[in-house]
Amino acid sequence: MLKAFLASSFLGSVLVFSQAPWDNFFVIYLVFPALLLNLEYSVSGNTIYKRFIYLFLLIGAFQYFYYFFGFWWIISAFEYREELEGFKYITLFGLPILMVIFTLPSLIIPAIFWNNKIMRFLSLSISISFGEYLRGNIFSGFSWNNFSYSLAVNDNLMQIFSLTGPYLATFLLIIHSHFLVLLYKRKSILLSILLFSILPGIFIFGYFKIDKNKFIDEKRFVIVQPNISQEKKIKNDDPLETISNFLELSKHDKVDLVIWPESALPFLIEDNSKIVEFIFDNLPNNSYLLVGNITRNNGSYRNSALLIDSNSRTQHIYHKVHLVPFGEYMPFKNILSRIPFFKIVTGDVGFEKGKNIQAIKTPIGVARTVICYEIIFPEEINPNNNDIDAIINLTNDAWFGNSSGPYQHLNSARFRAVEQGVPVLRSANTGISAVIDPYGRIIKKINLNKSGYIVSSLPNKTKKTLYSIVGDFLFFGVLMLSVLILLLIKMNRKNERI
Repeated sequence: MLKAFLASSFLGSVLVFSQAPWDNFFVIYLVFPALLLNLEYSVSGNTIYKRFIYLFLLIGAFQYFYYFFGFWWIISAFEYREELEGFKYITLFGLPILMVIFTLPSLIIPAIFWNNKIMRFLSLSISISFGEYLRGNIFSGFSWNNFSYSLAVNDNLMQIFSLTGPYLATFLLIIHSHFLVLLYKRKSILLSILLFSILPGIFIFGYFKIDKNKFIDEKRFVIVQPNISQEKKIKNDDPLETISNFLELSKHDKVDLVIWPESALPFLIEDNSKIVEFIFDNLPNNSYLLVGNITRNNGSYRNSALLIDSNSRTQHIYHKVHLVPFGEYMPFKNILSRIPFFKIVTGDVGFEKGKNIQAIKTPIGVARTVICYEIIFPEEINPNNNDIDAIINLTNDAWFGNSSGPYQHLNSARFRAVEQGVPVLRSANTGISAVIDPYGRIIKKINLNKSGYIVSSLPNKTKKTLYSIVGDFLFFGVLMLSVLILLLIKMNRKNERI
């Protein structure tokens, strides 16, 4: 059992290399077949309970080390707050445990249907993809580094997200990877060929779906990346230098919208109307400004994005709805705030959550503004099914330095573009800022830890995608059909014994 546990741990660690910035897609052909074989060799027991325990230990080890090495960049944020040094290691080792716990209910499926090879790989695919959905949605959720994001290695492969979203794509990817374990049996060759054909089918679908970009010339914008280190933002020694830097990067003719990142300015816009007027005196004529800033509401504070017109009037304010647990708010505050250690995580206040998700009308069209890691939650991008023209992502990834985090964050934005069929305009303080077309392709970008700007016309959106209309209903439909197939196979096995 110890060898099997170590093997699962190793496989989970290796699978991280299928994600950004490494993008070694073919790792999946080693990991998932090897995981199935490891489970087949080790999982035993005549009762569902015994099999569930074995699966929990082995799949839990696999997932734990995948999350551990995939999420390690998070601890970089604690370097800027010395009082949280102890919490850094609780997060590093505890977050993967929490993710594994969230996926626990999904292990019931393989525990019930662990009878033969076909039932095993099908039930395992159901379990892993459903577990991924659970850890992305339970409580606050953390839909980061989904297994299907390995498809970012190729633009054509990414297009399947316009139909499936991330969770069904994970199911298809895992099922496909198991064609190798069926090749050695003659009676399974046809099934193996069918599983193998999934990836070429996805590629062909994407090949015919992708079109050349068409731009709306009369809708122009500039994305600014100031590259202000987190240490410098915290010290805030020279706010005028910060403002001057933003203005210098924003001076471009015939621009309708200027986009600055999350928490861009070192002051509250609401309390500094004169500085705002100064900013607009130095911005392109008649342009609007979309900027991340902290806002105040009856003694509470919100992480917000403000759309300000050329007359320095605030036209719309979006308040971040999906806050970062412990970083921006304290979950179960009434209980945890009594514990001194947890109280210091967000201080006495933290941020107040926004009330609703709204698309806003900007000079370049109707846009869904998302702040920071809100971009990683596919279900929350356009829950009201508004007719949007773009997604605008304001973020500050300076917290995470040169780690893999900013690259993985960018990949999430690319998949949201494919799912909704609209471009994503991304302004990140230290990077990676980008213009992403509705097929998830990066048209222009500013590299990590570089200062710069992107001036562009708005890429035209595609027709509404299936995923933007039905969401994850297709995923659950396929899961229910797969469970029905497992039931029929199990019943047929019982009848053969009789």
